[in-house]
Amino acid sequence: MELHFLAGLPRSGSTLLAAILNQNSAARVSTTSDLVRVLDTLASLWANVHTLSVKDPERQRLASTMRAVIAAEYPDAPQVVIDKSREWPRPDIMQSMPAVLGRPMKIIATVRDVPDCAASFVRVAKPESLEDFLKNSSFIKHLQSSYVELQAGFAAYPDAFLFVEYEDLLADPARELARIHDFLNLPAFTYDFDNIDGSTVAEDDAALWNAPGLHDVKPKLERQHSDAAKDVLGRSYLKFMQPAFWRDNPGLPEIQPIDLQFAASKVGDFKKGWELAQQIEREHPEDDRAAYNRGWYLLRQGKLLEGSKLLDRGRREEVFGNRRPDTPQPLWDGKAKGTVLLNLEGGLGDQIHQARYAADIAARGCTVVMACSDDLIMLLRQVAGAAVVVTHSAMLGVYHDYWVPGMSAVVALGYEYRDISGAAYIPKLFVEKGSRKRIGLRWSGNPRFEHEQHRVFDPKLMFDAVKGIDADFVCLQRDMDLDVRPDWVPVAPVSNWLETQETVAGCDLVITSCTSVSHLAAAMGIETWVIQPVMPYYLYAQPGERTPFYDSMRLFRQETFGEWEAPFREVRAALTGPQAVRRVA
Repeated sequence: MELHFLAGLPRSGSTLLAAILNQNSAARVSTTSDLVRVLDTLASLWANVHTLSVKDPERQRLASTMRAVIAAEYPDAPQVVIDKSREWPRPDIMQSMPAVLGRPMKIIATVRDVPDCAASFVRVAKPESLEDFLKNSSFIKHLQSSYVELQAGFAAYPDAFLFVEYEDLLADPARELARIHDFLNLPAFTYDFDNIDGSTVAEDDAALWNAPGLHDVKPKLERQHSDAAKDVLGRSYLKFMQPAFWRDNPGLPEIQPIDLQFAASKVGDFKKGWELAQQIEREHPEDDRAAYNRGWYLLRQGKLLEGSKLLDRGRREEVFGNRRPDTPQPLWDGKAKGTVLLNLEGGLGDQIHQARYAADIAARGCTVVMACSDDLIMLLRQVAGAAVVVTHSAMLGVYHDYWVPGMSAVVALGYEYRDISGAAYIPKLFVEKGSRKRIGLRWSGNPRFEHEQHRVFDPKLMFDAVKGIDADFVCLQRDMDLDVRPDWVPVAPVSNWLETQETVAGCDLVITSCTSVSHLAAAMGIETWVIQPVMPYYLYAQPGERTPFYDSMRLFRQETFGEWEAPFREVRAALTGPQAVRRVA
């Protein structure tokens, strides 16, 4: 018995192809199989008991055991068995299976343009809310993960695949079946495309997928619909455009104004970016992602409330804030009295910033319950305004009449920039210091956010900018990028936020990239210099070196995308110029 594999993208014809192949008594195609998971679990359990080196006899015993499992799965197998699972293209699986098979893997992969796959799911599921379905349904997540795994497997082992396009199977099924026979070295066979027996691949779709008919196969091979994916998916169509990597000319998604707008903004062409933002608003006023991008420009123009309302629309696209907590209570309108749950959102720096609004909400006659990440709870207990501070996991157990998302607190409060207080709101602990100035340095934050926000720079630029200054230095870096720390920047206690608060309190100046430490230092009223990319964090969208959110913060802005020398020249000048003593003190 020869074991081969059937994988591919969901809704690309794999079940249809399996039913056709099952007409041939020399081959058998399974329904969706768990064999790949069984073998993967066996390998994991084996590795817990045995150390598997390349030449270890235990590796051979594992391969023999896997072969026995396969034989038990298909005891009455014909000449060829084709096991169907979308997990077979996983590179780790593909690396290990040749030792089991005694030959390279052969995977038939059915494929189809990704928007067509998504549209097919919509036709079957008939969701009440198309937007919610395309964002959150398990079907769409299955499609996305299958695409990623198939692409990874093909990139690692391209010779293992035979791709069968859904449209080609409909247009010329005899040719596609001949290709499969050549690939698997099967003898010729004549298939009947007008009498396909779908019972050979039937699955309990109602129980397994809660979607009756998901794997139904019609007796005759023909197109089942006439509506185009663009019409089915509407304005979400372009979100599903992905390169068809299985083709010689894979193609790329067509460039849209929103892509051009983001590209212009990223490199600092704000004039062009704003023109495109206005164009998109005229053509697609309902586009929430475009509205979110436009909100940043309004912040830049000094319109805090209007811009924040547009940023808030980004929640529908999951590009702003966190998902709504599972509370039945309504959003706070900025006027009602009662207990308000202030749900702090985003990264740790975002949450430190948003904690300031507890006092503003309390000033309107409300009792404030503030919810934050576990790491921050001891720090944020010191912030005025909150009667109770809890972790996110515990917040729904605390009574509240209303709730407000932290990143949109200014919307509920109705604030413009003139209403923002930049005064310190986290206590500056007393730390005994010597006579020399002390400068804290932090050169990178969370790698994912740093790269996403294009704020990664060579730490040497920071070290060169401050080297030789008449001051003591202290390292505020933790977890990553510590290997580049110079000897003259000693490590300080920053393993938790209370330690970091104490270390920062001993500094006269903190110089940092746009990290959570910058929010903590500025919230404590310590002079804080922040290096910003050409398209800055939304709180700092307004031009200039100062921000209304923190009286003690100064912004050093990148002038040209990708070039960081200019802001560090400014840092050097500020440390050595006539105002240096005042700024550092």
